[in-house]
Amino acid sequence: MRLADHPHQQFMSGTPEDLAQDLGAHGTMVLLGIICKAYENLRTYKKVTPQMDEPEITEELFIELQLIWKETDLTLVPIHEKPDKKRKKRGRSPAIDFCFRHRWYKNSYFGAECKILEENNNRLYSLYIEEGVYRYLSGKYGENCSAGSMIGYIKIGNGTEIINEVRTRIKKLDSSEMQKADSIGRFTQHYKSRHRRKIGKSPFRIHHLFFSFT
Repeated sequence: MRLADHPHQQFMSGTPEDLAQDLGAHGTMVLLGIICKAYENLRTYKKVTPQMDEPEITEELFIELQLIWKETDLTLVPIHEKPDKKRKKRGRSPAIDFCFRHRWYKNSYFGAECKILEENNNRLYSLYIEEGVYRYLSGKYGENCSAGSMIGYIKIGNGTEIINEVRTRIKKLDSSEMQKADSIGRFTQHYKSRHRRKIGKSPFRIHHLFFSFT
């Protein structure tokens, strides 16, 4: 797998002001495609069980992602649980679930934050917004990038209803619209929202991927 038509050398020299801009739409879709392929592998191998929590599912997803990554020629580096010490106030630094990081610049990365979603579970919906989406908007995650991703693991309930509830809550957060986006290969549950940030690159685009394990 090659990142066609993309100048790799710009990841190797200079400080990227905005990794998403450097990647461009094609490069971003390549990264999302690798995540979706890892999800397809989880489904194929039935590695996710109903008893698994979010960190366990993410660990299995990241293992599949790394195996796919070995077959690419991409110069970014996949990182599991990337902390951001710049945003540390006290205690543990906020850590995004995984990201694709620039080789030389530790704060230049395209992130992925994962949350479990269940129909009619208000606590999990709130976590998706408050400890996922809002951490991007507040600059805790991905300050030096104008795009990032959210992954919703759907374990219980109707996927359409769950996605519609997430859409409603995002609109309540800052009047942004979560809209259906282009399919990623065979994967169709890809949505995008666009937000303004006070800290970090703005406007900020979030790619929402909803992975069903029902």
